[in-house]
Amino acid sequence: MIRHLLISSAFILASTVTFAASASAEEPAVMASGTVATSCYLSKLNDGWLGVNSTSNPTVLSSSVSGGTPAKVKIDCDGDAKLTISEPKQTKFLSGTTEFLPENLTATASNTALGLSVNSKSKPTGDIFANADGEAIGTIEVNMEAKNGTQNILPGEYEFTVILTSTP
Repeated sequence: MIRHLLISSAFILASTVTFAASASAEEPAVMASGTVATSCYLSKLNDGWLGVNSTSNPTVLSSSVSGGTPAKVKIDCDGDAKLTISEPKQTKFLSGTTEFLPENLTATASNTALGLSVNSKSKPTGDIFANADGEAIGTIEVNMEAKNGTQNILPGEYEFTVILTSTP
């Protein structure tokens, strides 16, 4: 009888251990995560044109004087972003010979609806804020100015480049 009781006790002990182990076992949790970054697309709508501040004493080329027009760029972002504007660079002397010093070249990018106003000299990076739908879409105007101090700009055609970069 003791032997039968010992075997029964061993069986109960083994069952308890087995059931206890299976009762406390849990499936391992599997987690996955991901990030969707904001994307922005910039597309040039038109180049700008620089007018001359004076016909008798031309010392400034600007998109905001008579005969000048700002360049326009369409921006389409699916969230908030930052826009960077480079300092303008004189890329070509198409027929004129005046060389503009980098410190005399300025560009601005703006769009009131997006809350954007960026100047290449004082604030080269600006925030673009998405609307209630989570998008930032609009037309950015890029104005530029090239000064030649008190010296007249020699007759001719000049070309400048400004680079806009958007980042989430």
